Amino acid sequence: MKNQFFVRLDLVRGLGQGVLETGFSVFIILIAIRFWDAPDSYKAALSGGGSLGLMLTPIASAVISRNSLSLSKKCASLLASSAIFIFAASISSTILLFTLFLVMAQICLSQVPSLMIQIYSVVYDSHERGKKISLNLIASTIGGLFSSFVFGTYLDTGGADYRAVLWGMSVAALISSFSVFKMNHESNSRSGIPGSETVLQSIRNPLQDFLFLKILLAWMILGFGAIMTFPLRVEYLSREDQLNLSNQEIALITVVIFFGAKVMSMYMWGKLFDRMHFMKFRILLNIQMIVAILIYFNSPSLLGVMIGSLLAGSVMGGANLAWNLWVTKLAPEGREKDYMSVHMALTGIRGTAAPFAGYALEGIIGFTGVSLVSATMIFLSCILFASTLKEPRLLGKRG
Repeated sequence: MKNQFFVRLDLVRGLGQGVLETGFSVFIILIAIRFWDAPDSYKAALSGGGSLGLMLTPIASAVISRNSLSLSKKCASLLASSAIFIFAASISSTILLFTLFLVMAQICLSQVPSLMIQIYSVVYDSHERGKKISLNLIASTIGGLFSSFVFGTYLDTGGADYRAVLWGMSVAALISSFSVFKMNHESNSRSGIPGSETVLQSIRNPLQDFLFLKILLAWMILGFGAIMTFPLRVEYLSREDQLNLSNQEIALITVVIFFGAKVMSMYMWGKLFDRMHFMKFRILLNIQMIVAILIYFNSPSLLGVMIGSLLAGSVMGGANLAWNLWVTKLAPEGREKDYMSVHMALTGIRGTAAPFAGYALEGIIGFTGVSLVSATMIFLSCILFASTLKEPRLLGKRG
């Protein structure tokens, strides 16, 4: 009964999370372009704010672990802090403060997954973990779909005030904070780092795992190749020398179609994750990702980018599951948080650098060139992932 209550609260958190993800991935970039006329460096910083937060995860995790609050209350505090920073951005008078506050909001938000993975690993059995968490991700997608329609339609009205979008995001963060605050589970009392172990030891132990390092290298190549295209999706649709679509059309393609495909495929990916060899699962995702990127950035028509967004959204459902849960396929029991923090830190490094690299490459080789570089890197990661297919630890390992 307690687990069912936990699931319902997590669904509420997912709805709010979807609003925030949509806001940070699409609308703050759109606001920076069309309301602030922001330079590329500021847009790249806004796009990479969440990744910077991931990069800081080991340090933040050390600070958070020393707090006596339960994990759910720690998550609630981080979400509430994110809400405060988003509101501060809405009343900022300069692009510098606007960017700084939104980056801080993303840093706070980025610390939540490393805490939630520890709770998930205890609450859900291995054979149902992917399926159960897919429900949260579906709720997140629904929240993103709804907010994208509202935000996109509003921004296309005469005299639209971008601050209303930020206020909506702030409220979503507060709702998520409240739902997490009400969660109660025995896993909340676990610190994730044994009391006799230093923070450096908790980081060093996963890094002494050769198989983990090999997979991290493949993930690094994959992530860098994919992430460099993320901010360019909106640029490709909005620039006057490219498709020059309206705000509502951009929201339709980057959110409604993208997240619609994601929510429709999520449950399928969750069941596959629970039943399929993880590396085969990851390679399958990579192949579809390559096709989606090549179609999206090489289509001069609305129909082409819609198809590319549909394929990208579908694959993102599985990619989110893989990113959130793959350490549970590999990490020793009780070490999930340590492995996850290292994984998140490296995600942050590539996520911080990749948007800048994407903008720099686009200025030299254009959108088509960036898509080819991205596809090549993702293909190289497939080769590395394939080299681990026969590893005993990945054959029938705990979910």
